[in-house]
Amino acid sequence: MKTSRKLLYFASFVGLAATAAVAIDRVGAPTIAPLLLAAVVAAALAGAPGLIHGRAWPVAFVLLPLGAYLLLRAQLPIPPHVHGVGQQAGFYLEHLQAGARTYARDEFPLDFAAGTDVRILLSLVVYAAMGLAAFIGLSLRKALPAIAIVLVVLGFGFTTDDAARLVWAPLAFLLLAGCMLVLSRSLRRERWRATDALAGAATATIAALLALSLLGATSVAASKPLRDWRTWELAGADSARLGFEWMQNYPSLLDPTTNARVMRVRSPVASYWRANALAGFDGTTWFSGASSSQDLAPESTSGSFVYPVPLSYPEPPGKLVTESFEVVSTYTDHLFTGGSPRSLFLAHQVSLQLTDAHALVTELPLGPALDYSITAVIPQVKPADLVARGRDYPADILGQYATLPFPARSDLAGPSPESAWRLAMSDSRSDREWLGLYQLNQAIVGTTTDPYRITLEVEKYLRSRYAYSLEPPLSGYLSPYAAFLFQTDTGYCQHFAGAMAVLLRFNGVPARVAVGFSSGKQTKDGAFIVSRNDAHAWVEAYFPGVGWVQFDPTPGRTIPGAGASSASAGFVDLSAGAAGASGSSGAAGAPADAKLGPRGARPNRDADRAGAGTEAPAPSGTGAWLPLSVALALALIAWPVGRAVRRRRGLRRGSCAGRLRASLALVYSDLKDYGVDVPRSQTLDETARFLSGYLDLDAGALVDRVQAVLFGGRAATQEDLADLAAFRRDLKRRMRARHGRMRAVLALYGLPAVATAKL
Repeated sequence: MKTSRKLLYFASFVGLAATAAVAIDRVGAPTIAPLLLAAVVAAALAGAPGLIHGRAWPVAFVLLPLGAYLLLRAQLPIPPHVHGVGQQAGFYLEHLQAGARTYARDEFPLDFAAGTDVRILLSLVVYAAMGLAAFIGLSLRKALPAIAIVLVVLGFGFTTDDAARLVWAPLAFLLLAGCMLVLSRSLRRERWRATDALAGAATATIAALLALSLLGATSVAASKPLRDWRTWELAGADSARLGFEWMQNYPSLLDPTTNARVMRVRSPVASYWRANALAGFDGTTWFSGASSSQDLAPESTSGSFVYPVPLSYPEPPGKLVTESFEVVSTYTDHLFTGGSPRSLFLAHQVSLQLTDAHALVTELPLGPALDYSITAVIPQVKPADLVARGRDYPADILGQYATLPFPARSDLAGPSPESAWRLAMSDSRSDREWLGLYQLNQAIVGTTTDPYRITLEVEKYLRSRYAYSLEPPLSGYLSPYAAFLFQTDTGYCQHFAGAMAVLLRFNGVPARVAVGFSSGKQTKDGAFIVSRNDAHAWVEAYFPGVGWVQFDPTPGRTIPGAGASSASAGFVDLSAGAAGASGSSGAAGAPADAKLGPRGARPNRDADRAGAGTEAPAPSGTGAWLPLSVALALALIAWPVGRAVRRRRGLRRGSCAGRLRASLALVYSDLKDYGVDVPRSQTLDETARFLSGYLDLDAGALVDRVQAVLFGGRAATQEDLADLAAFRRDLKRRMRARHGRMRAVLALYGLPAVATAKL
């Protein structure tokens, strides 16, 4: 069997797998094709030992898990506090579960730049699928099942994009699959027949031409995939589908190269165009959470439908305005509003609901073009309206908007709240990530107790101490908000708003994350042009007697409207009475001057993080586990190799008679490895008769020749040695066929087996 044929066969498989990997890469952005291609090559190499040597296929059982481990380590190093194989497995399992949760929410295209979890999940799935295909197709040399496995992966890729941009994929798949099938036949022959190669190439070419003609001449599923994930496209597609049930794919929305208009808004007052507010937080993700809603009944008037919207209580005072929205190239089931809506005007009737978050939600997405008007109250709240409001929060507000997956500051009893905090936090990875929250919160708010003052302190701290970037550094944290607060100090509006809401809830202030769009660019005629780059997230905090008030911790953003109460709008000074009520002195909108520093700088970082220490996860070097893993793999490979060399040492030294005896001893050792007990008193004739019935293996005249040598009747020859070696190979092949490949692996390592037969 020529090496060139094996190399061609291997290259055909790698090309086939690479085609599927590139198709899978389309489920997200930016591209991770290099990572997926590396996973393909690693899987092919790990699954190919049997292609190099027919008996080396068990080595794949060692190389495939090792390759998966190295693939994980290359993407996400083990933090220094993680020790042992069990903790490492748990560490990566948590990241895989986090990636699976993100994937399950259908956030398409997936945001590969936001974190490592989805990349790890996708690369490992591709590696596992291609590793299985490589083992079957390369080591076991079963081309057809391997092609079927790759086809499943490629088939999913067809559901993520339109066929016009993937025409090359089925063509390349058919050509490479044809090459594999042709070459798989040649691997079983000493000579490669030209007629076989010609027939295989002709078949693959004809199949590719037929596929091309079908894709080019029909309009069937070619333009409508099985499940068109591209309808969830947030950037780069003609029509976007926006969902506001969780944090959106902000890097894609804010990418200047994929900007597009979302809507034109006519309003006498600038506002954030709110779609929804996220109330649930599980330590990793902000989401809508379980909330009740009420159906809104329309009133038909002069060809349009008016939906009265019930008031929320309490509601901040403000100015009643009329706003009109012209949504383009967008599907959405959340209607945008500026301020608190009073009524909605639509040209057609829809199924409309009002949620607890005071969001207007339709049963089915509307679009891609949508025109509607609303009357709404734009809040006009001043700092004096919010100071000294106390903490008399309604029970339903506390129950829905003040909960965290870990204790709040008010839950920490005893003389040492910090010690109580540490005791309350479990050893779970999600809790360890937030262990530094208590000390960071102390650095921000200190002994401040007034909710408004706390809100301003948190907002100002984030705006002055953290940097804005659409490409925050990679982190080993499961929660992007914990990574933002304790490690990277860098993020975009999602991180700023989510982190501020967590800090407010930790201080007992009800808070939620509002999602939608900022005001946009105002035109000469007073309208606002809103594009995808205006996507934004901000914070709403609740104050007794006033209701929900907007705050924005993102640097460079300012709450629009003359009545803004946030420190971001420049209201940094309180009246004397307000300052007294806050329980501290100095500027109301900022922490004390001693705490502040240049933007992006965080002095006394060690103090801020006291309590986190090495317990907070962070990327680290490869550590000692990589060489230990390599050493383990080498030991697993060296064990059967060394055992075989030791057992066969008598075959290469001494006289022909001595080497014949050593070869015969190997026959009995091989039988014992498979659980066949041969008594010492058993003669060769009896053994031969047993093998004839047990394995249908005929020793023939070989037994007589070996016995003659053993009893001195004749001298051993090279022909005797060759025939006995061939007999041993035939014996092992039949034993593998009878007992299965798993038993063959155990026999390779000399592991004892339950007796299967006794002579």
